[in-house]
Amino acid sequence: MDENMLSDPEMWNKRFGLKEYAYGTEPNQWLKNRIVPLDLSSGSKALFPADGEGRNAVWAARNGWTAEVFDLSKEGKKKCLQLAQEHNVTVDYQVDDLVTRSFDQEKYDLIACSWFHTPSVIRKRHMPRMLHSLNPGGHFVMEGYHQSQLPLSSGGPKSLDLLFDLDTILAELTGEHAPKMNIIHASVETTILNESDLHQGNARVVRLHLTKI
Repeated sequence: MDENMLSDPEMWNKRFGLKEYAYGTEPNQWLKNRIVPLDLSSGSKALFPADGEGRNAVWAARNGWTAEVFDLSKEGKKKCLQLAQEHNVTVDYQVDDLVTRSFDQEKYDLIACSWFHTPSVIRKRHMPRMLHSLNPGGHFVMEGYHQSQLPLSSGGPKSLDLLFDLDTILAELTGEHAPKMNIIHASVETTILNESDLHQGNARVVRLHLTKI
């Protein structure tokens, strides 16, 4: 998957337009494991960037949080709203792009994303911009493929530029264009994915948990 395909809404619409859920309907396990222990009260606002068919956002809504998604795919929105309806919850899903999206200051208690891979020139400018929409004390939780994932067949882009280097992403998310952030967890790990046929088997991942000061 090259950079152009990754930012192509029609590619994602084709993937999410099928009856089955491309990445399943259960939340990403890393996000779930990090979020559950947080002291987030019912009604806390959570943003799930690039959440595709909404599995993470629907899970959050089921736990009483106000869940919001932005993603390129209108077909992903349909699937998310369908999943939300099945669980009798609501999710605010906006078809939008990281580059063009406006972020309100200090709006969210949590921003959580899994497999949110963008070209580095976009990521280093716009992901720090997104963090300014966290409330003081708000959490940023992320899992993405590490650059050592490239030869593996358990998912992810086949471009080094789209994969994460731990030191680089930390420098971007805590640098001069980002708000002041505390690093709670930052690691490169080997894990076994079992999310769908697209995310299956041994994988190399970057895992981050930051909080806004």
